[in-house]
Formats: sequence, C-alpha cells, structure tokens
Amino acid sequence: MSLINQMLKDLEKRRSRDLETSASLSNNITWETRPNQKSFNWLTFSIGFTLAFLLVVIGYLLWDRTSQNPRLAAGKNTQTVSIKKIKVKKTVVRKKVKILKPVKAESNIEKINTEEVDTDEVIDVEEVDYSPPIQLKKKHRPLNSKQLAEIAYTKGYKLLQQGRMRQGKEYLREALSLYIPHIKAREMLAGIYIKSGRFINAAELLNEGVKVVPEYPLFAQLYARVLLEQNNPQLAIKILNQGLVSAAMNVEPDYYALLAATYQRVKKHSKAVDIYLQLVKIRPAAGVWWLGLAISLEKSGKSQEAIDAYQRAQKTGSLKAGLVKFTNNRVSALEEIGFPEK
Repeated sequence: MSLINQMLKDLEKRRSRDLETSASLSNNITWETRPNQKSFNWLTFSIGFTLAFLLVVIGYLLWDRTSQNPRLAAGKNTQTVSIKKIKVKKTVVRKKVKILKPVKAESNIEKINTEEVDTDEVIDVEEVDYSPPIQLKKKHRPLNSKQLAEIAYTKGYKLLQQGRMRQGKEYLREALSLYIPHIKAREMLAGIYIKSGRFINAAELLNEGVKVVPEYPLFAQLYARVLLEQNNPQLAIKILNQGLVSAAMNVEPDYYALLAATYQRVKKHSKAVDIYLQLVKIRPAAGVWWLGLAISLEKSGKSQEAIDAYQRAQKTGSLKAGLVKFTNNRVSALEEIGFPEK
C-alpha cells in the first residue's frame, strides 16, 4: 500500500507542475480572434454559369435566323412568304467511318479491329429562293369572225335537232353573215330550202357558195340539181363543168353521174356514154348507171350494146321495181324491132 500511495503522490506533483507551466504559457501568448470566412458556394456558381451560357446560345441562334431571312426580321406583321423556287444541290461531305476488320491472332482466335476510313457521302441541300414570284398576266383575245360564226352554227344546229326550225335557221344565217365561207352553215341552210321547195332561195345561197368556195364540189352539185328543178339544164352543165377541177371521179362519182344524166337530158348522148363507161368501171354494181349507159347507147343507135347494158343493169339486182319493168320493156323492144326507139 505504501508503494501505491507513493505513486499517487508523484502523479499529483507532476500534475501540479504541468498546470503551472500551462498557466505561464497562457500568460505569455496573446490570442487573436479573426472573423469566420464563409466557404465558396460552387453549386450556385455552376447553375448561374449554365443559365448564362444557354441565353447566349439562344440569342445567337435567333440572330442567325433573322439575319438569313430579312422578311422574318421585319417583324410579326409579315404573314406569308412567297417562295419562288427551291434548288436542290448535291453536296459531298467527307466523313470518317469505322470499319470492323477480323484479324487472326496467334491463338487462332479471330479478333475484331476497327479502322477509320474517309468516305464521301452525298447529301441533298435545299436552297430556298425568297424572291417575289413572277406574275403572269393573261390576256383574253377577242374571238375572230370565223370563231363567232362557228358558235352561231353550233347553236343553230342544236336548235334544228330540237325541232325549232325558225330559230335554227336564224343562227345559220347569222353564221354566214359573220363568216361567208362557212361551209357547214351554207350546206345545211341550202338543204332546208331544197327540202321545203324554196328553190329560189336555195339557188341564191348555192350560187354564192360556188363563187366563195369553188374548191367545194358539193355546192356545185346541189346548185345543178336546183337548176334542173328550175328546168335550166344548160346552166347546170356549165356549173358542173366548172367544178370538175376539184372533183376527182374516183372520189366524187355521184358528181359525174349527175353530169352524165344532165348531158342525157339535153340529148348529148355521146358525152353521157363516155362518162357512164368510166363510172361502171369504178362501181360495177351500180344498176342505175348501167341503165343510164343503156339509154344513151340506145339513143345513139347502138342497139346491141344497149341490150347488153340493160341486161347488166338487171343482173345487179339494185334496180327498183319500176326500173326493172322499164328495163325489161326496152330489152324486148330492141330485140323485136332491132333499132332504137325515137
């Protein structure tokens, strides 16, 4: 116990010496007190810097867009932008592409290596031209007299189909007053006059047509028929001969048949025979033309040839009953008396 007590006493002595030493040191040291500095806030700085950077980028994009399109820079009042044309250009862009290549290693195991290769890629770039579009002004040209006449003829034709003859004829006359050479209007109006027995009106209309359109043979043919109705065969022959220039026999055989019949009417049988011989070669089945040939041959004193022509007319089978009877009578008469009837 004495040993322990001795140790406790030594400890108390050492403690008292340490307290004295610390007290003396505290008296010699002067303590300075400094205000506490706040620590730097990195989070606030990062957020502010990011917002400022985004504002700068957005402002640059808006400036770049408005500088490229002056119409948009003018303000919101511009509602439409007229686009004139769009050009598409082919642009070559060089890009690096990674290509995977298998490489055989020492251990016979394939490895994949990548290489960067320059490649050219063609892309389409649109260039928009914002220049104002070209305005085309349409000018309506007035219709000429020929076009107006065609309109009047069409109206008249439709009215005639509806049975409205009076109004239809008025439009046909209007067409001719607008354009005298209108063939269809003249032909239709002349046909109406002939059908209704108004030969004087038809003759006036067709006489003008022959002079205005001499290359149209139908006017001369219709005019000749009207003249025959008016018992004027000589003038009919004259009109028909004038139109021969525009009428080929193989194209207009009926035109020549009318001329031959008119020659026969004025007893110019030799000319009629010449025309009929050509016509029956073009159309052998035309019994009426064989009959006309037979009559002119008979009048010319060629009895046997006339009999042959009468028989050819019968064989065609195209004659009407009255003409068949007439043909039979003429054949019988020629065979009995042996000479043409006078």
